[in-house]
Amino acid sequence: VAAVEPLPERRSLLAAALPFTQALLAQVGRTLARAQAALAWPEGSPPSPLPPPPPSPFAPLSDADLRSYLGPGGRLLRPHDLRLHVYHGGVEPGLRKVVWRYLLNVFPAGLSGQERLAHLRRKAGEYATLKALLAARAAPAELALVGAAVRKDVVRTDRGHPYFGGPEDGHPHLAALQALLTTFALGHPRLSYCQGMSDVAAPLLAVLDDEAQAFLCFC
Repeated sequence: VAAVEPLPERRSLLAAALPFTQALLAQVGRTLARAQAALAWPEGSPPSPLPPPPPSPFAPLSDADLRSYLGPGGRLLRPHDLRLHVYHGGVEPGLRKVVWRYLLNVFPAGLSGQERLAHLRRKAGEYATLKALLAARAAPAELALVGAAVRKDVVRTDRGHPYFGGPEDGHPHLAALQALLTTFALGHPRLSYCQGMSDVAAPLLAVLDDEAQAFLCFC
């Protein structure tokens, strides 16, 4: 093909396209050179650090902040503002036990403080009944299969955390994590248990320190 003399029309088209092609190749070459230079730092000389992120518009949610979102009787009046505050600033660790229940929709809207406590007590009783009922109704083979799948993850989830550390035998927190995940799997047979669910449930249980409430938040 290179030896064939191009026609006059084809020669004119090639001549017109040549400057653009050369400019494009030159630009690609410069880009590659910059990329190679950026990646080829001298040994022990990291690139310039990225600029720090802009400061958060909110500090972590404090007890005073939380009270500002509550009205008479402890009713949550501004749930959207509460969520925005947590989204931008997070929550002080000591308040997570309280705030996560709001964020995960454990409470119906408009409950007072006393009504929320009564709601939690009622739901704890319902959970205990559900757990016993599902375990009694499940076929032994299904119960063994689900329990084994859950156990495989439970014994290796967050074991470096003090809440889950220590020997496996008779560990109350591992038993609670096992129970709430098994109850969820038996109550949702189409979904059952999936690997990684323990990684979601474990921090809920560690923060709330209550199996029934962790189950509600997990659901």
